[in-house]
Amino acid sequence: MDQLAVWWEANTITHLFFSPSVMGEAFGVILKALPVSLLFGVGAFLIGIPLGLGLAFMKMAKTRWLRWPATAYVDFVRGTPLFLQILLVFFGLPLFPFYKVVLAANPWMNDAALFNISWSLYFRGFLVLSFNSAAYLTEIFRAGIQSISRGQMEAARSLGMTVPKAMMYVIIPQTVRRILPTMMSEFILLFKDTALLAAVGLPEIVLRAREVAAAKFNPSPYVLASLFYLVITIPLGRFVARLEDRLAQAEGGGGAVAPPPDDPLPIDSEHEIARHERVVDIGD
Repeated sequence: MDQLAVWWEANTITHLFFSPSVMGEAFGVILKALPVSLLFGVGAFLIGIPLGLGLAFMKMAKTRWLRWPATAYVDFVRGTPLFLQILLVFFGLPLFPFYKVVLAANPWMNDAALFNISWSLYFRGFLVLSFNSAAYLTEIFRAGIQSISRGQMEAARSLGMTVPKAMMYVIIPQTVRRILPTMMSEFILLFKDTALLAAVGLPEIVLRAREVAAAKFNPSPYVLASLFYLVITIPLGRFVARLEDRLAQAEGGGGAVAPPPDDPLPIDSEHEIARHERVVDIGD
């Protein structure tokens, strides 16, 4: 066993990427950073859900004064890299006079909070991640709502429901049922994107791994960090696949095992939503 350990450390590849001694030192450091990544991922996603739903209603509104701002926002966010958005928010927002006034009026925002992160950093982190996620959730909600038959709304209105009530009690529940797998996929993407916060100094998984790797001159902590992400994303991915199968069976009366070809919401939301938009445009 000792000979194997000596050979393992002597070999260039195993020493550089799978060093047990370096990984052992990095494990505790990265484990403490895991809650930070989860907090930003879950928190930003929960904030993004109502924002995305509101933007989806704006994009489907009849008046262009609501459609145009929502469309411009979604196009900008989805058309620019998240890393660029993070840099703009973290380094650009503090330069605005109104933000300086807010900080001056609320000095506690510079105080350390949970995980020794200041409230100001929390605010900017949640802001950029939730607003980014909202743009993608907007298209997920819009495609899901438009996939519901118009007869559902007409039937609800015939029962005396107003449009908001029909939307709340009839359309939205059916929409959530259909888009739940796609929303889970968006959360997985958002959780992985929290790694970009390392560029602005937030002590999440990647930043802590980089610190240990720099101290030890060994990239093994990066490999360990990837395992932490896999522990979260692989079970969630399997859950999404099973959820899709169950929903497909329910939609098909118990006999189907996969969504039909014209189902608007498989797991790959980016490509499928784009296809759905083209179909809607042709139909209009």
